[in-house]
Amino acid sequence: MRVTIDRNLCGAWSPACEECFSVFVARGFQLDRACITGAWDDGSEDVTAVIRSGGYVGTLKITPENRAAVISEGWRSFANLPAEAFDIQPPHGDYIRATLRQD
Repeated sequence: MRVTIDRNLCGAWSPACEECFSVFVARGFQLDRACITGAWDDGSEDVTAVIRSGGYVGTLKITPENRAAVISEGWRSFANLPAEAFDIQPPHGDYIRATLRQD
């Protein structure tokens, strides 16, 4: 499965985001988060999360081998995003409207 997550739609600080993501992974990837903007089955048993955070886009692959570590340690240490990607502001209406127009 591939999941697209846009942290810019939530604006939660990083620890809260990591906790939310851990619950998402632990509960079997239920697509019930407002930050999830897309999901599709790519035929893989791994889950690839494409994460937009600030002006950056990174990926995180969750495998059966690293799933428990992602849940307990948080996604930041597994994603290929620079440290400045985690300093985001609460969502602005213009960003949300632009995002909706892209769909």
